[in-house]
Amino acid sequence: MKANNKFFYLLTLFASVMMVSCSDKDDPTGEDEDGYGYEFGNVIKTYVDDVIINTYIEMKDDVTALYESVEEYVENRSQNNLNNVCAQWRAMRIPWEQSEGFLFGPAALLSLDPSLDSWPLDKGSIDRVLSGSDEIDADRIASPNVHGFHAIEYLIFAGGNPKTTPLSDRELAYLQAAVEYLRNDTYQLYANWVGADNVSKEVAEALEEAEIDVQFNFSEQFKNAGKAGSTFLSQSDAIDQIIDGCVDISSEVGAQKIGGPYNTAKVNYEQAVLEVESWYSFNSLDDYHNNVISIRNSYFGGRGKTAANASQHSISAFVKSKNASLDQEITNAIETAINAIDGITPKPFRNAIQGGKNSTIDNAMDACGNLERVLEKIKTLRN
Repeated sequence: MKANNKFFYLLTLFASVMMVSCSDKDDPTGEDEDGYGYEFGNVIKTYVDDVIINTYIEMKDDVTALYESVEEYVENRSQNNLNNVCAQWRAMRIPWEQSEGFLFGPAALLSLDPSLDSWPLDKGSIDRVLSGSDEIDADRIASPNVHGFHAIEYLIFAGGNPKTTPLSDRELAYLQAAVEYLRNDTYQLYANWVGADNVSKEVAEALEEAEIDVQFNFSEQFKNAGKAGSTFLSQSDAIDQIIDGCVDISSEVGAQKIGGPYNTAKVNYEQAVLEVESWYSFNSLDDYHNNVISIRNSYFGGRGKTAANASQHSISAFVKSKNASLDQEITNAIETAINAIDGITPKPFRNAIQGGKNSTIDNAMDACGNLERVLEKIKTLRN
């Protein structure tokens, strides 16, 4: 996600903490009079453990594999080793994009979303570092728009494929620094969800070496919604946060990630291409697809869950218990959005935006907009 709502989130978080600390109510269910009238304890626990934590575990493992593949390339700059680096980058994009439905908590509070995934890049600054002679280290690439996923992508891909020329010494040094930065950000994100006491020795040592302190155990904050000390006043407020995360990414995919370049291309195609996220690797449509998978996982209560195998402790189960037709409407909207994104042609996305109006893009934007609207309907189920 490119938009940074950190300031608003911090204000909301502070207000929530103050309201919890000042409240005289001690409701063991975490519910409130204006809530949904539903015991969400297991729903929230399932969401945190099976959606968020499982996604970040995969992302953590993938960044470790990416880091190791770069080290192998340092030892031997063969095409096969560079191909492996590129494959590991693509693999890591999957859990990251599937996490964009829940970019609250540590991702927002610690500014890890922009650090991991800022777009567009400051390509000019990257090129100046590459053409210079100063040592390339974490301090040299500290600005979010010169490190992260897309700086790495720029270094290793060309025209949608792995580069076919071995990286120069400067490019390789930059790649090593950027991948280490990405690894540390990913470990930090994971650790602040599970807590410092629940990470492996490898993660703890990497964070210690980078002088990064773990500040939260946000999974406990979320699971204890409505109880003293939680940033969420009630379980219903925690559910609203889940809904808001899904609404936000649906809007972003349709209006910004797809709609932004598409509309720019109608007047300036060359500029529009630069706005297409992940265009060095041609990974754009996969990114958008996985953003909606993030919504599907969140709604059905687990990674890879659908209406056919939804968890009994899911938002879908709650919605179905209140309004079965709304549950079906949301189910249909999710699948329609996924299919519409997959149906954008011609591929890659940078080709689809060329030439003006494209009905497949219009369909995808409309589907994302509809998904946003139907997800908002869940809030009408409040008492």
